This record gives sequence, structure tokens and C-alpha cells, in this order.
Amino acid sequence: MCRLLAPLLLATLTLLAGVPPAAAQTAAPTVSVGSDNGSAIKGARRVAIDQFGIEFVTTLKASGSGGGNSTSVQAELRGVPDAAMQALTDRVYRDTVEALTAAGFEVVGMDTVRARPEYAEVEARMGKPAPYVIDDTGAVSKIFAPTGMPAFFQTAGGRGTLSDRITALDGANGAKASAVAQALDLHFVRLHFFASFGTASGSKGFLANIARRSQSSIEAGPVLYPNETQLQIVSQEGQRIFRTTSRSGVNGAFYVDRLVQGAADGFALVDTTTDESRKSDNTSNALSMGLALLTGGRSRGTSNATAAVTLDEATFERAYLPMIGNARDALVQRLKSAR
Repeated sequence: MCRLLAPLLLATLTLLAGVPPAAAQTAAPTVSVGSDNGSAIKGARRVAIDQFGIEFVTTLKASGSGGGNSTSVQAELRGVPDAAMQALTDRVYRDTVEALTAAGFEVVGMDTVRARPEYAEVEARMGKPAPYVIDDTGAVSKIFAPTGMPAFFQTAGGRGTLSDRITALDGANGAKASAVAQALDLHFVRLHFFASFGTASGSKGFLANIARRSQSSIEAGPVLYPNETQLQIVSQEGQRIFRTTSRSGVNGAFYVDRLVQGAADGFALVDTTTDESRKSDNTSNALSMGLALLTGGRSRGTSNATAAVTLDEATFERAYLPMIGNARDALVQRLKSAR
């Protein structure tokens, strides 16, 4: 497998029935940023970072179906301890405070904000001890916050549990935070980076059923997911917080609107499928052909495989830090321009 995948920029483990693996994605040259009522920051001089998190995917899940066949692959990130993720989070947070200051904002410390009882109530309701584990249908991830701060779940869509989403998107919490912002004459900025060691995909729908082919794949390489990597804004609009943005609970946001890919040096998928699973799925020798799984193109069956990406701490930092830093700088630049 290593010889077959070495020429690729992103190592790929593919489970399929009757189709070749997809071509590796090409790294985007710049970070593209979208706006969801980013003008909510207009006129701001003082900001407080009341929520800051880097969400690291530790397990990726891919599944596909078609024509009665189904395939799944699950990959784990190994070799990176929680301490390394925490250290990177602390560094990015410090750099973010410096970036906001350089952009002309006065960054107010959270001790000032927490002195307001109404904000302490919101923080206690929404925050959790870090790392905050999210177990979703497509991934397992850990949210790290700066040392001494709670972790917060953020989403622009439907991922996470119902409880996670209700807490994150509760407009009442947003309105209370906005009232505190008004009392302290500041705007809250909330940064969330959703980082993964790869991407997952799977076949489904009408065409897959017609072709009677099933495919699921994981591509290894550091990425930041779009839409979920974002800088949210809570202004001084109070109860009008419900009406200004599609992101419930905040007044506006800037967000990465395209997948951001970092350098994939040192990222490689290693097959960890057990012999017992291979035998039951009839997958022997499939991986040596560059395919994690082959099934009959027209027969019904279920096939599964597992894999791992193992990184040392130096490779982890070298891949993730510049990727996250570039996204942060792009978000802060848009924030500065909208002020």
C-alpha cells in the first residue's frame, strides 16, 4: 500500500465495490472567507474573546451504499497526546490576542467579563471542561480551549447531538451575552477552528443504486472544515440577536467557506483491519492492490475496514499550526475591514 500511495499528496484508504479510488484533492492557495452579517462588528473598539476552541478530529468515519452493497471505513489519529493539542491551542490563542491587538482592537480580559453575574451564568450553562468530546455520525472530536477557559461547541449546521446544538444555538443565551456586551461597551468574538487529519466520503443515492456500486473513502492530510471554522460576533443588539444572522445566538460571523488543506508530509494511512474482519468480508489481498476492499459489483454484502494515521508531535505541530494560523489571520483581517 505504501508504495502505491507514496506518490500522492494525500494518502487515501478507499473501500469500494467496482470503482477506482478518487483523485487526491489539490491544496487551496488561499483561505477564502465568507460573511454572515459580518457588519455586526461595525464601530467596535473593544472586544473580548469569550469563546475560543480548536476542535481536533481523532476518529473519522466514512460509509457508502449502493445497489444492496455497503462499505465503511474508520480511521484513527494516533501518536498525538492531549497535551500536544492543548499546547497548540494555547499558542494559537496567544497569537490571536496579538493579531486582534495589531488590528486595532482593545482586547478586554475575561476576568472583567466574568465579574458580571449574568455572564457567569451563561458561561456555566454553555461551557464544559476541556477537552469537550463530540461523538457524531461522521467523526469523533475533542474541543480544546485555552488553559483556564471552558470549552464551547459551535456549529453552523446540524452536527453534534441535539443537546449540543440546543446549547450552542440558544438565542436566549446569545441575548444575555449581548446585554453584557452593551453594559461593558464591547463586542464578543468567538473563534472556532475545526481541524482534521483527513476527509471522508461515501457513495449514496440514485446513481449509486443504479450502478450497484458502493464506495467509502478517507483521504489523509491536515484540513480545516469550511463553515464550522469561524469567527462569530456578539454585538450590543440585545433581543434583536435573533434577526440578524442565520447563526442563531449571535449577531454575525465570518467563516472559512472552502476546505483549507495543509501540508500532508508525514501523513499516511496504515491498514489496521483485523484478519478476522478480512476473512468475514472476503477482503484478503485487496489492500495490496491499492484498494482497501473489493466486493462483488452486483452482489449484496457489507464490508468494513479500519486504518490509522500516526503522527509524532513535531509533525502534528508543523502541519496544523500554520494552517490554523493562516485561517485565523484571514478571519481577523475580515473583522478589521468590517469595523
